[in-house]
Amino acid sequence: MNDFRTAQAGGGYVFSYDSRETEASLSARLDRWLSGADPQAIAMDPAEKQALFGFYWAASMMPANSPCFRDIADPACGADLSKWMARELDDDPRFIRAYESARKPLGLPPIERNAH
Repeated sequence: MNDFRTAQAGGGYVFSYDSRETEASLSARLDRWLSGADPQAIAMDPAEKQALFGFYWAASMMPANSPCFRDIADPACGADLSKWMARELDDDPRFIRAYESARKPLGLPPIERNAH
């Protein structure tokens, strides 16, 4: 939600949001989207959905005591998040399986795998 709050305050942001969006409505739409019940619950282009799923997967792989769950601005969070994002880029089989399983229910674009 830090990205959302920054965007609503007029700062830089990663994802695009409707100007009328509230934290509660965004949270509800994200829950609906991530449940697989409504692939159109979030109004993002395919690349944004793909990036959002990447963050979601990385967070799901982190231990519960990750600094990211306390303060995303913590430098230790950056190190933890980078580790999992690098695994995505390296086509970690766990990420590929999760992405392919979620592709249709979440309306994700086809994954582009890295050539090694």
